[in-house]
Amino acid sequence: MWNAERAVETLRRRGELLEPVQGAVGLRGGALALFDAIEARVRDACRRLAGETWRPAAALAWRTLETADYFASFPQWLTAAAHMGDDEASLEDVATSTRPAAAARDRFGPPAAALPPAACYHVYEGLRGTTLEAARRVTLQCTCWRHEGAATLPLERGWSFTMREAVAVGTPAEVAAFRAEGEAAVLRVAAALGLEPEVVEATDPFFRPTGRGKELVQRLKGLKREVTLDIGAGRRLAVASTNLHEDFFGRAFGIRDSAGAPASSACVAFGLERWLLAFLVAHGPDAVAWPIRVPSHQLQEAGT
Repeated sequence: MWNAERAVETLRRRGELLEPVQGAVGLRGGALALFDAIEARVRDACRRLAGETWRPAAALAWRTLETADYFASFPQWLTAAAHMGDDEASLEDVATSTRPAAAARDRFGPPAAALPPAACYHVYEGLRGTTLEAARRVTLQCTCWRHEGAATLPLERGWSFTMREAVAVGTPAEVAAFRAEGEAAVLRVAAALGLEPEVVEATDPFFRPTGRGKELVQRLKGLKREVTLDIGAGRRLAVASTNLHEDFFGRAFGIRDSAGAPASSACVAFGLERWLLAFLVAHGPDAVAWPIRVPSHQLQEAGT
């Protein structure tokens, strides 16, 4: 019987799981071929759900997260992007240091941008200040960053991970319909992968609320549902969520719906590494037992 720990250890032993720093993983070989196959199914499901595909930037402006009131809810998760100063003296010191990596770290300036904790923030920023003629449905994928300290586990809860989202912005009726369609789409993906999902009301077990954060969580309570999959040893893992935000982001970003009211929004989010882990637990790491076809040339290139 497979479980998450055994699946991860098998990938390590095969050299298919790359772990340059804790919480950031890469893949190669058969694991990568399988990830690509799962990613394609999720991408296709989201493209059927959403009419637009965006390629987001790799970072967010600080003002985006400030507008979204992110600092009142999950600030402990944030990761930032900074760069090293370019004055000649500093560069010479780094170049000639006996410990150049440490010397370089000491010369980084203030963070210039935030790394995205979720993909959907790009959509709200992209629609800032607009009035919609009709609902907008967007799908996008990016590397997201959430630092959860001791809770970090390979493929299960990463500092960085791959998120595919479909986002709807429009009237309350439009986004409610989208959310229902999105949940059905998640369940179809699970069925296509031979997995047995459960839909549950969401909780936030790693949340450290400020006073303002408590208010926000109460407002959103009951509007988030998660799709969970078995990862062995009596544990289930949330691999996707469907979320109704009411008009929270519409008001924050000045987005109006076709009726002229603050727009409502909803999103459907997939954590792709988690889908990979749950698939490996359900079906094992050997391609012969997989219920989906991974092109043989990919497995041959992977050496599987």
